[in-house]
Amino acid sequence: MTRIVPEGLPFPLDEYESRHAALRAAMVVRGIDTLFVTSPTNLCYLTGYVASWYAPRLPIGALIRAAESEIVIVDWSRHVDYIPLTAIHDAIELIDYGTAASEVVQAIRRRGWHEGAVAIEWHAPNPVAGIVRDLVSGLRAIGAELVEGDYLVDDLRVYKSAAERAKIVRAAEMADGAFEELREKLRPGLTELEVSALITTLLAERGSEVPAQHALVSSGPTAWADVHAFPSRRVIERGDIVSVDASGVVDRYHANLSRAFVVDGWNDKAEEYLQAGAASLATLCREARNGESPAGAMAAAERELRERVSSRNIWWVGGYGFGLAFPPSWVGHTYLADDGPHRADLAPGYVSNFETVLFDREAGFEAAAIDTVLATEDGLAPLSRIPRGLLRT
Repeated sequence: MTRIVPEGLPFPLDEYESRHAALRAAMVVRGIDTLFVTSPTNLCYLTGYVASWYAPRLPIGALIRAAESEIVIVDWSRHVDYIPLTAIHDAIELIDYGTAASEVVQAIRRRGWHEGAVAIEWHAPNPVAGIVRDLVSGLRAIGAELVEGDYLVDDLRVYKSAAERAKIVRAAEMADGAFEELREKLRPGLTELEVSALITTLLAERGSEVPAQHALVSSGPTAWADVHAFPSRRVIERGDIVSVDASGVVDRYHANLSRAFVVDGWNDKAEEYLQAGAASLATLCREARNGESPAGAMAAAERELRERVSSRNIWWVGGYGFGLAFPPSWVGHTYLADDGPHRADLAPGYVSNFETVLFDREAGFEAAAIDTVLATEDGLAPLSRIPRGLLRT
């Protein structure tokens, strides 16, 4: 089958081909002969495939052989006309409910790709464990040696290319513009739901795509506790501090931003906390060094914050590397503390967020700020132009 290359891919074909070559080289180093990629983020990174829904009971993905150039897309039969529009591929294997696992096993056997070590992304969010179990038992039944394929592609994604960085910078510009306009429109009487819809609309008006995580809005006396709750019907009142956490998204690459707004009022303590967070961010960027683990800079940033804010008022300080904008979240597998599943030194193209989520239980407020930071040849720096202080509406 002739290789199908969809029109309008986010990157030139040669960038995808360089990713394929890097992956195959990494497979050889790990002793992997066949890799079944099912992580939506990794599938997109390698082929451009993008969907809004990955059926939990269908192992949608790509089969890749270290010694061959062919890329085989595995997808639902109802997507047969969609695949050529979205994914680079040489062949397609169609699957259906109830028979999907056995169909994948037979596709691997038919090609002889069960010979040698076959790797599965055990920690991918899709498919569900029951389907992975059936895949494993089926592959073992045909003599395949099952090994771990986790973080093989993820590690390749840690350092963004120049083209990837450009998309993240553009996403950050969209987020800044949307937050600046939100500051002008945020007022008493709106519900958290309405604020979430408003920032989403402002982002969309700038061309931002649907994010992995809906815009979070936290306000009122329990804002610090429900930081991961859905926006509610709570009506925003005068004097409220409102934390808004959203992302600009360009071709699934995103820039995360959170700022705290005060509605028709002021709060000295919240401003003090936010300025402490700003100092912590400055310390992180000042101490970060390319070629070294980010853990030292992160530890210095945390010390800076704890010198200014009591530990009992710190919900979290830290940051994590980015995946791509696919539900349920954009959280990657690396952390600024360098304590994730795989470690990664700072180098040009490293992208992370940096969060300082602070609160005062007695006073009933949260003072949160999140920035996207990008490592370049000049060091680590935030992408947002919006200051971290309390933003008066």
